[in-house]
Amino acid sequence: MIELRQVHAEWLDSLAPGDPLAIASRRDIRRINRLIATHALLRAPLDRILCGATSIRIVDLGAGDGLTLLQLARHHGRNWPKVRLELLDMQPVVSARTLARYRDLGWDVDVIRADVFDWLARPASGAAPVIVANLFMHHFEGERLRALVQGIAARASAFLCCEPRRSRTALAFSRLLGVIGCNEITRHDAMVSVRAGFNAQELSALWPHPDAWILRECAAGLFSHRFLAEAKRL
Repeated sequence: MIELRQVHAEWLDSLAPGDPLAIASRRDIRRINRLIATHALLRAPLDRILCGATSIRIVDLGAGDGLTLLQLARHHGRNWPKVRLELLDMQPVVSARTLARYRDLGWDVDVIRADVFDWLARPASGAAPVIVANLFMHHFEGERLRALVQGIAARASAFLCCEPRRSRTALAFSRLLGVIGCNEITRHDAMVSVRAGFNAQELSALWPHPDAWILRECAAGLFSHRFLAEAKRL
């Protein structure tokens, strides 16, 4: 285990969305998500959360190109209730084709261009959403991470995230990404992400009012760390 989190800027975040290196890096990330089976790590908790609901609102933080949840929707979404999906990102790169594919599945989908803290500060409206995040929470540290966690807890009916596991094994894997053709942006950011990742119960320790929630936090798959918070039903 790598004892302390080290959060540093990732190169992808400094590139314009249309930069060829950024486009290639997002393609690399999709390939990595397939290799580590991110969709499977998200699917089982979502199946449990959505079981029995007639309709649900899902908010994807740091949604990027919106393809992570689309893979789940294509294979499992027809077994879920009617979904209203909000894809939130400061620089969303969701294509019209991706939006059309969601809508073909019967999902209502909107893209929200916003800073997550600005969004959390807005007055809540409608049903409390299920909030999901993939490779997002590790960008924050200290008081900003605590504020983010508390803001999500105040807004969500459930929260699920999948993050890098901060471990020497994951770090070793990140150093080998050139073997599968990942570019220099992806290779750099993968190592930065692992060092900023989570292990043990680090997110649970930040979650407010834990007695009102069911918290599950653990290593997941080969290189991931998963956290799930579900509000207890009265």
